[in-house]
Amino acid sequence: MVSRLYVMLAAAVLIVMIAAVVVESVEARSDRRPRTTTRTTTTTRTTTSPSTTTTTATTTSPQYSDTFPAVNPAILGNCPPEVHDRYFVIGPDGRKYRTWHPVTVPIDPNNPSRGTCTFAHEHGDNPRQGSFNDLPAFGYAAKIAGMVEEIAAHSGFKVFYKPRTGNGLGNNAEWRIVVHQGTAGAGRLVRAFHSMQIDIVDAAGRRTSVNLMGDTGNLNPKCGPRVGDRIVPDEECVSRRLFYEVWYFAIRVGTGTIHGARFFAAPGIAVYNPMTYMKVGDLSRVYPICGEVEGLPLGDPRSFFLGNMRAVEHPDFGWGNPGPEYFWTDAFGREVSASNCDPTRCIRQRVPVGYYAWFDDDSVFDWPWIDLPLGAPGGN
Repeated sequence: MVSRLYVMLAAAVLIVMIAAVVVESVEARSDRRPRTTTRTTTTTRTTTSPSTTTTTATTTSPQYSDTFPAVNPAILGNCPPEVHDRYFVIGPDGRKYRTWHPVTVPIDPNNPSRGTCTFAHEHGDNPRQGSFNDLPAFGYAAKIAGMVEEIAAHSGFKVFYKPRTGNGLGNNAEWRIVVHQGTAGAGRLVRAFHSMQIDIVDAAGRRTSVNLMGDTGNLNPKCGPRVGDRIVPDEECVSRRLFYEVWYFAIRVGTGTIHGARFFAAPGIAVYNPMTYMKVGDLSRVYPICGEVEGLPLGDPRSFFLGNMRAVEHPDFGWGNPGPEYFWTDAFGREVSASNCDPTRCIRQRVPVGYYAWFDDDSVFDWPWIDLPLGAPGGN
């Protein structure tokens, strides 16, 4: 009897313990809050240029900016915007800038079967020639100067390249000039400062590389002898069938001994078929030369006046750098203290040290006509 009583008591205790465990488990589940999971997805877009691949998070960065603005669709020709957007570089300041590209390009470099497309603007010579293997950042000096409206006028950036040959005064230098000079808009009538980049390798291998907003002088509506400042054809020129446009100006970089500068240049940037002319007394607009002379709309591919027949006339270069080879200037070539500079605020210039030579590269370099098979309806 006693043993049976112990067995019954043990069974009762076991039942009580099991019940307590079950109650505790149910209470625990009722007190537990459901888990909430938040997932954040970031979408990326990859843009590829011949030399650069950049991946940008679209949730945090816009595709375009003041140094890489969307362009006027009229200058794209039959190319999609994303094809034009492939051509960019990262400037000294770490920002994205548009750069040189051919007139006709593959739609998809990785898929030749998609064919090619053609832009309705051009940028002159290929900057990657001879001693130069980099692409210019169109508008870097304009950004430093706070004049980003020039960058938006993308089709105005032109490249000129001269190999180490020619009939200069025994200098035998190789050079490349990048200048902003559009011929379709009225901005050139009132804006004196334009981007200017000059790179030179002389016969001794000494390198010059300067970048600034160059002062192209006073507007000079004139035809006849090619003298003085920024010459833009006016209505008299059109009536006399004298259509050329040429900007004669001088730039000074740093503080030195050649005209007060470390580097001095005085090129004449000429266009023999500008797109528009001006009327004296009204600087608010320009008028298509093709409409006056040929009865064609602006940029019609049948027109002669497409702004694509260009040259650098009689460029003068001079050096007078007491040192150092590298130094900082503001956006207009005025020397500033390195302690207050970085590439987002100043421009680092390069001029050979102790080089006091001066030469007049006494030639006219008449560049080949760069064909625009679709015309230039958006300006060139």
